[in-house]
Amino acid sequence: MSNRQPMGLVLDAVTVFLSAVLLFQIQPVYSKYILPWFGGAPQVWTTALVFFQTMLLGGYTYAHVLSSRLRSRNQFLVHGALLALSLFFIPVMPADSWKPLAGEAPTWRILAMLAATLGLPYFLLSSTSPLVQAWLARFRHGAVPYRLFSLSNLASILGLLSYPFLIEPMIGLRHQFDYWAVGYAAFVLSIGLLMASRWWASRNEPEAALPAPASESTGSGETAPPNWADRLTWMAFAACPSILFLGITNQLTQDVAPVPFLWVLPLSLYLLTFAICFEYFDFLPRLAIRWLTVFFVFLLGISISFGLFAGNYVAVISIYCIGMFVASLFCHGELYARRPAPRHLTQFYLMVSVGGAVGGIFVGIVAPYVFSSYWELNIGLGLCGLLVFWVAFQGTKLQTFTRMPAELQTLPALCAAALVLAMPLVAMRSGQIETARNFFGALRVLVKGESPDTFRQLAHGSTSHGLQFLAKDRNCESASYFGPDSGVRRLLRAVRDINPKEGMRIGIVGLGVGSLAANNPPKDRVVFYEIDPLVEHFARSRFSFLSACSEGTQVRMGDARVVLESEPPNRYDVFVLDAFSGDSIPMHLLTAEAFALYNKHLAQDGAMAVHISNRYLDLMPVVKSAGEKQGFTVRFIRSGGDSTKGFFPALWAVLVRDQRLLAHESLEGPIAATTQPDTKLLWTDDFSNLLSALRK
Repeated sequence: MSNRQPMGLVLDAVTVFLSAVLLFQIQPVYSKYILPWFGGAPQVWTTALVFFQTMLLGGYTYAHVLSSRLRSRNQFLVHGALLALSLFFIPVMPADSWKPLAGEAPTWRILAMLAATLGLPYFLLSSTSPLVQAWLARFRHGAVPYRLFSLSNLASILGLLSYPFLIEPMIGLRHQFDYWAVGYAAFVLSIGLLMASRWWASRNEPEAALPAPASESTGSGETAPPNWADRLTWMAFAACPSILFLGITNQLTQDVAPVPFLWVLPLSLYLLTFAICFEYFDFLPRLAIRWLTVFFVFLLGISISFGLFAGNYVAVISIYCIGMFVASLFCHGELYARRPAPRHLTQFYLMVSVGGAVGGIFVGIVAPYVFSSYWELNIGLGLCGLLVFWVAFQGTKLQTFTRMPAELQTLPALCAAALVLAMPLVAMRSGQIETARNFFGALRVLVKGESPDTFRQLAHGSTSHGLQFLAKDRNCESASYFGPDSGVRRLLRAVRDINPKEGMRIGIVGLGVGSLAANNPPKDRVVFYEIDPLVEHFARSRFSFLSACSEGTQVRMGDARVVLESEPPNRYDVFVLDAFSGDSIPMHLLTAEAFALYNKHLAQDGAMAVHISNRYLDLMPVVKSAGEKQGFTVRFIRSGGDSTKGFFPALWAVLVRDQRLLAHESLEGPIAATTQPDTKLLWTDDFSNLLSALRK
């Protein structure tokens, strides 16, 4: 057998490496492809991750049952048959028939679509690492199977990081599925060769027996089989970082943008901590990591609850990701310290995957429908603080660190956990009268200002979706980003003067509180396109622009592109794009195909206004490129803010064909500096890269 060991070990490593790369590379590919179908909502990624983690649990369960209940040759037969069947699911790109219907719950459609199109290949990829490790432990005396787990995580990081930096900028989205299918075929060949070599070895020699339990090193000094206390401990240390990385990803994609880079970065760091802890555990300064974890639990709690670094995306991303990395390093280090002997490794990985899946289900499915705000991240941080407290408390009982008083080992972690859990209550701003949350995000209704300038505001995170003054004489006065000096109001005045008609047709993507329904002549027909039913609920129940300030207003529910594609040309005189939630950008609304669709619904002399105010992204080159491709002249208008009057600074792009509009006095306001169109920033449905739009 020794002559065959090198080749066998190479196949072990190659198979695990390929499976891990494919396992994590398909995640951003698939999620980005379906993101436009669900309005570009950041929750698409979180929901997809719930599926991926659940499939990982399924794969680990399958590996545990297969390796513990069947002889090796039967394992190879069953697994080989499933691998052959999975090839019929390739390629895994979903058909257009999976696109959602208006008013449908997106979560369950996403999960069903992933299961039907990607389920079996992903399930088999998920089972590969624990299966190959179990085979290695059974057939190779002295081999260290846990090292393959470290290799698997490093390969996963490579698969993830290659996406935003290599694959996304160089390969069209549809072709990415084709390349992944080729990689999957190579994986099936590799594991087929591995199983064949194991089968051939087992024909002439018996399977190597595992070492006796008494001779095994469990990592915790125990040789007894794991009990339920061990299993629950593994689950807790796996669930906590899962909650943290998903919560951090949610926070970043809500506040910055739902783009692959911000999906990949937290997940890569999360996987990196697995690789470090399972390969270099003996070099980790565990006590220092424990104290750093307490510090970052407290810092992240302050940052999330009070917006400590709002407006600086580099600081936001850095603090969130470093804090998550340190906390995950602590949890995964303690997890590895409690690992069992190799004979129990599939059970260990099963419990780890259960913990990861529990964390994913909590953040991706439970939280949006149970909490009215983003509580799950604070809960994850609080749980992390409690785990530090528990580890430190165990240390004091065992007198591990006798030089340090017990209070100094335990109380800081307990205090940090309590404070982080209480911070959302402290951070709630005065005047908050209602909060609600769904798949598309969390909304708050606030009352601000002093009489006679008191107003009601709809907020998404730190971004306003519009406001309305409570005084009767100002009830129909539009403010926020839509004041009289804003680009959209200037364009509307210019169009009315240059092309006067009785009753304009105005299409608006993004309802907000309905501010743009106000200050229009009674015969105007205004149509809003809104994907979030919660926004419409608040616009009608807490604000009166739609009911009291306009007569000819409609609201059409669903993603704007999906709805517009199903409608005949509307011949709008003015089309307004104002669909951004928080600072996140639904990229599918800014592609060349999207602007061609808007152009189809414009009258021959129609014009457009696009709201591109953003703290993190410079969208002027993107809009200029897409607009000029459709034959528009693009001008950028920046308006100032006046907090006493409820006006916010705003940047609007105005797109016109009739040059008389540009000469109108309404459009002669301050013009923002812009760049010439860059073809690399002409986004399409098949090719877009948000990294190039980040502000320097």
